[in-house]
Amino acid sequence: MNKREKCVYCGNRIISRSKEHIIQNALGGLYETDDICCDKCNGGIISRKIDAPFTKIFSPIIAMLEDLPKTHNTKSKIVCDGLAIHNGKEYDVKIKNNKVVACLELSKELKCDASELEFEIKGYRFDLENEVFKNGFCKIAFNFALDKGIDLNVLSKGVNVQKSLGVVDDISFRYLMLPFVALNPLDEYIELDTKMELYHNLVLFSQGSMLWCYVDLFNTFQYYVLLSDEWDEQKQVFETYMQLLQKPNRNIPDICYRSIKDILIDAARYNVEPCCDVDVFSKRVRAAIQKESLKKSVSDVISVKLGKDYIDFEKIRRLAETGTGIDRKILNNKLKSMYFYFDEDDKFKENKFRQYTYMEGVGEVSYTLAINELIGQGKIELSDYTLKKFIRMNDFLCNHFCQNKKTHVGGL
Repeated sequence: MNKREKCVYCGNRIISRSKEHIIQNALGGLYETDDICCDKCNGGIISRKIDAPFTKIFSPIIAMLEDLPKTHNTKSKIVCDGLAIHNGKEYDVKIKNNKVVACLELSKELKCDASELEFEIKGYRFDLENEVFKNGFCKIAFNFALDKGIDLNVLSKGVNVQKSLGVVDDISFRYLMLPFVALNPLDEYIELDTKMELYHNLVLFSQGSMLWCYVDLFNTFQYYVLLSDEWDEQKQVFETYMQLLQKPNRNIPDICYRSIKDILIDAARYNVEPCCDVDVFSKRVRAAIQKESLKKSVSDVISVKLGKDYIDFEKIRRLAETGTGIDRKILNNKLKSMYFYFDEDDKFKENKFRQYTYMEGVGEVSYTLAINELIGQGKIELSDYTLKKFIRMNDFLCNHFCQNKKTHVGGL
């Protein structure tokens, strides 16, 4: 594919190629391209107006993550706004690497370097400024679509570039954003009941005349971005990107295969070629674990999450034997959701994920249209799902990444 000749923002010819991260590098994004904008816009207006204020929102999360993957500034530590207690009184402070590094009020009051004082960190502040939040999400969707070959003319209606004397002095995005809410039992299970993992996930897809991009940051902030409502219905688009934000576990598990199905499950999990020679296959699995990348397919991550506790058939058998009632409607809905996403070989259907959902009494429906309709009817409570996602992330960070065990993430 030919390289883009002109910057998508200023319109000037790209003389010096500049690597632009599809998801901001400060958020651990590894996916980058040099085919979007010039180095002047990338290092100037984009960084200052879009990326810096957007990534600052997530500072409390980034600051608590060990070994967040980055392609540059790998050792830099973020300074966060927060609250801390000194001598029984609460103060606004600056926190870096889980340590108070500045407190303007105490520095003036005691005429000293506040970083030398003893503090108990109480929590972090999240500055969820709506316009900054929206611009950051829309820019990610815009970048992903461009890199996947979507014509700039299709996307340009949602981009507002202001110039003075030919120089770009402001950029903003006007795309519609729709929050994601899990609408079927399997999605609720995956999002709220499985082991928490931090990852970024993008899904670019077309439905009729609409072109959408699903953006999920930290497996917590989940939105659809409507990039176009004038899409050519004859052109089908489906592109995905998923990246873990934790170092892969390279410990070699005890490998024991009792059946062909066990081999097929690990073949899908580690993306290796299956074979009936257990010794040969075991070597393939061990080699795959040692080379495991942070970049994954959606199927890699979601398939593994479907544990036996989603539908506990042993528990159902015991209930049936004791004559205890089984809610067959709930059970049937769980089964139908599972069969909706997985085929008869237990292979995950990626082209369904976040595009369509199964709803009892209705069947297969567009996820975006269903969410939009249910919100309009007041039938779903966004704050309830959002709060549960925040609590999961908060618990995960505190249990696995807090260096100071007294620290908790305030505001979540």
